[in-house]
Amino acid sequence: MLIIDEDKDVQEMKNKRCGGCQKQSCDGCRLFLRQKLHTDKEIAGNLAIKITERPKKAVGIAFDVGTTTVAASLWNLNTGECMGALSSANPQRCKGNDVVSRIAYCMENETEHTRELQGMITECMDMLAEKLLQEYQVQEPVSHAIVVGNTAMCRLALGVSVSGLAKAPFKKGYTGCVVKQGRDMGLQVLESAKVTILPAIEGYVGADALAVYTYVKKMGAGENSLIVDIGTNGEILFIGKNGVYTCSTAAGPALEGAAVQCGMSASAGAIDGIRLAGSFPGEDIFLEVIGDTLPKGICGSGLLDAMALLYKEKLLSADGYLKTEREAAKDGAGVRLCKRLQTVEGENRFVLKDGADPVYLTGRDIRQLQLAKGAIRAGIETLLQKEKLTVEEIDSIYLAGAFGNYIRPESAVAIGLLPQVGTEKIIPIGNGAGLGAAMALLSEEIVNEMVLLSEKIVHVELAREKVFEELFPEYMNLP
Repeated sequence: MLIIDEDKDVQEMKNKRCGGCQKQSCDGCRLFLRQKLHTDKEIAGNLAIKITERPKKAVGIAFDVGTTTVAASLWNLNTGECMGALSSANPQRCKGNDVVSRIAYCMENETEHTRELQGMITECMDMLAEKLLQEYQVQEPVSHAIVVGNTAMCRLALGVSVSGLAKAPFKKGYTGCVVKQGRDMGLQVLESAKVTILPAIEGYVGADALAVYTYVKKMGAGENSLIVDIGTNGEILFIGKNGVYTCSTAAGPALEGAAVQCGMSASAGAIDGIRLAGSFPGEDIFLEVIGDTLPKGICGSGLLDAMALLYKEKLLSADGYLKTEREAAKDGAGVRLCKRLQTVEGENRFVLKDGADPVYLTGRDIRQLQLAKGAIRAGIETLLQKEKLTVEEIDSIYLAGAFGNYIRPESAVAIGLLPQVGTEKIIPIGNGAGLGAAMALLSEEIVNEMVLLSEKIVHVELAREKVFEELFPEYMNLP
């Protein structure tokens, strides 16, 4: 089996002690990763934004507080230069992999548990800030910080109740920006910083979606553009002729490598791509692995490739059933691929790497992926129906988020996660939420624009949409 290494400069694990478990290496529990911003350092010049004048040598940090990952980027507020970026696992994961689980945890003891989760986030923000200042040898204290995230993450960063998100109709709970002094949020490294939490849109659609939309808008996105931020809490926006519509889908953690038996984050040892090599009937899989190491598990982009390959090569049925070796052979699948199918304790598996520490996919893993893709795709179709548009009328699809940036568009289309459009229409933009947050950090004009936009975007609550309820089971299936 051939294994190739991804560019170590992009996603190599930093050799630093973990902020969570304190181990030197923790296999994805609390990794420090370099965050690839997918932009030139002269962001202000590229986007033609007006930088707000600051005192000399002013620095700021833009935080994207995701359900799974917290990303931070350090900026020179005078020049608009990105000085560096790091990310870490969200420490709140110990209280639940998804937003709903964490809200439920808070509701068990609202005051105490909300304060506990706030402390986890602020400690993580302080830790990332300290690492950035040390690594890039910055002597000045951070004067400004911007925070984006889904509504629950922003409210937990503030340490306020998330009860409005516990049941429908879901309410964002705050309007416009919330501005705090760092010390008032319990921050220590950032105690003297002016911390601005950007506006949420509504429901679970938070400041992160608003930041992505603002960034894509500055890139020149026009009508009939779809924006998909794929994460544990998937957020979708559609720019139509009559308005901008948005929704949030509970995609779950599977697409980010969690909730899958051999899943892991996109770090050293993760299979992040799978291709077919050879010719029928003796073709076999070719793995792409992050870092100079053997495979330890599989991350989100690898999962999508695997699902697309299994379906195309007749090892997986349209309803998500993972076949046995005998069934796949009967249906005409390749000999060597069939031999990778095993049945262990009544459960079918597809083995990616065998040996003492095998990496494999199970039928239950496939089901988790189906649930995630079904929710995202049904959400996309629900927004399209607001403008009575078909898939053919989509001009462009912007993929945001670290996961969205690394998936193979062909695989996403093949399994039905994204609509059947030409891959030339699919544009990965990297961490759009982080870049939108950086724009707000650099420009008060952008902050004011975001406040106005947050009130104009139409929020679609999927829990109340009959069409979503009808489409969800349909799009769980493969096309």
